[in-house]
This record gives sequence, structure tokens and C-alpha cells, in this order.
Amino acid sequence: MDLPEFLIQLGENGLAVVSDQETIGGAVEEIVRGWDAVQRQNLPGTAPDLVPAAATWAAIRLYRGCQALVCREIPPAEMAAFLREPCPCPESPAVDYSVDLVFRFLPDLLAIARRVSTDDPLVTELLALARAWPLSSVGMEGVGTVNAARLLRDPCLRQLYIDRILLSGDTARLNDDAVRAAAKAALGAYPELAPEIATALQTTP
Repeated sequence: MDLPEFLIQLGENGLAVVSDQETIGGAVEEIVRGWDAVQRQNLPGTAPDLVPAAATWAAIRLYRGCQALVCREIPPAEMAAFLREPCPCPESPAVDYSVDLVFRFLPDLLAIARRVSTDDPLVTELLALARAWPLSSVGMEGVGTVNAARLLRDPCLRQLYIDRILLSGDTARLNDDAVRAAAKAALGAYPELAPEIATALQTTP
């Protein structure tokens, strides 16, 4: 299964198959544009523009991560070097949004990798990606400190980020003063909507 087929199956079923071949082939822009169109219908406000190159970069990382999970003969150093290759697009909310179209599946990949082995080098690399892309890693355990400043600058991504925190009960994200303030404002007079977050907001300085 090449990369476009992988993405189609992932989008339709939440599950996909990877091959052990080196070539990933094919263009993914049409697929991610379709995901973008669907995503925009359910977003709180207007999302940043899609950056196809960023989404494609993320798609290749996700595909390779899945390969590393099932093709255990891939040398850890080779796997790490590939997953650490930086996104070629300048940092921006638009890039965060575009990468998230694909990396929203990252928590599932990490959960499967941890079931194989918590000491697997793949887990370490996936956690590094999770820290670098905080919009996609809300709710993931063990991520550590993230920088959400870019997300908070964009009204749509800020609300999406806060909504995910409230929904997942990810209290670790409240270590950021700006995130904590935004979460408190989002809950308002309805703390029962996210009791874990509401409790943490009361106890977090």
C-alpha cells in the first residue's frame, strides 16, 4: 500500500496497512484538501489556509512511523533520523493546522507503539513529534512541556486547542498561563462540562 492508499484507508476506517517498501510514491495534496474541506465544516471559526507541503511532510512521517512499528528490521538510527527531519515550511498557525490534519492520528500510533514496548525507540521519537506539534498531541501521556504560543495567536486554533484540552481532561496543558486563562474563559459558569479541568484550574496557581 502506497502513501495515498494509506491515507485513504486511514481517513475512511481509522486503520491502514503499510508495506515494507522504501518508496512511498504518489501525491497526497488532493487527499488532504478533501480532509481540509471536511474539517472546516466543524471548526470554531475560520481556520488558517491549508499548506499542502506541511500536510504532505506530516503524512510521510506518519507513514514511516507506522512502517517502523510493523517492520521491526528498520534500524532505530535510520528511523530516528527520518522522523526527526524538520518540516520544510516556516512555523506558522497555518502549518500547525495543516500538520494536524494528519497528525491527529499520532496519538493512536503512539498508543499502539506503547503496547508493543514502552522502551521502544519509536515511542521516544513519537513523543518528540508530539511535543513539537501540541495541537495534535492533546491527551497524550508523557509528552511533557509544549509551546502553544502559535496556536493561541490564531482564534480558530486557540479554540480548537482549548476544546481538545477540555474534552480530553489534559490537565498537563494548564501549566501554560495563557492556556489556563483561555480554558477558564471557555468553561465560564459551566465547570461541569469538564470537571477534571475545572478542578485543576482551582488548584493550579
